[in-house]
Amino acid sequence: MSLEEMLDHLLEPHAVDTDDAGDRLVALRLADDWGVGVRLHRRGTHRQWNVREVTLRLLDPDSGITGNDVRELPLGSLLSEAKRLATKDSLAAFPPAPRLNLADLLEQSGGTFGSGDDALAALALEYVSLVESGVRTPSKALAERFGGAAGTWTNRVAESRRRGFLTPVERGEAGGALTPKALSALGLRHD
Repeated sequence: MSLEEMLDHLLEPHAVDTDDAGDRLVALRLADDWGVGVRLHRRGTHRQWNVREVTLRLLDPDSGITGNDVRELPLGSLLSEAKRLATKDSLAAFPPAPRLNLADLLEQSGGTFGSGDDALAALALEYVSLVESGVRTPSKALAERFGGAAGTWTNRVAESRRRGFLTPVERGEAGGALTPKALSALGLRHD
């Protein structure tokens, strides 16, 4: 469904959908006069969104939009609300179970991490899950859960990122998202 279609059929105060590319589409009603559609692309964790498109529409088909009308819209608040709704929607979605699990891989290998794609993909999933759940020091949490030093887990996460299982982030920043390569390795995407 497109933003335009969502706005055409918007009866509730808001609606959220996901398009084929994984972008979140959010449609909002504002004071029964306006329909506002926002296309958001996930950047890093579920809390980070890039605005790709904004569609404004007067719900009365006989009215026109002026520059003053647009300037009076609380666009910043509307974008914040769209991002909040997209985050809420992404948290509510239950993804399928991954083919790989870091705890199982470590158990099968006698506690040895290794450097294969399976281990790095499973680590990427575990890392993203920690970051998205609000853990501020994911490497420390990994060390506490699986043993070893936090610095070692930081290096492993960096290797996972370097090998294409996590999206890039600014130096020293926690976060990132699973890449298509990671999703395929985990059995969460079928190419």
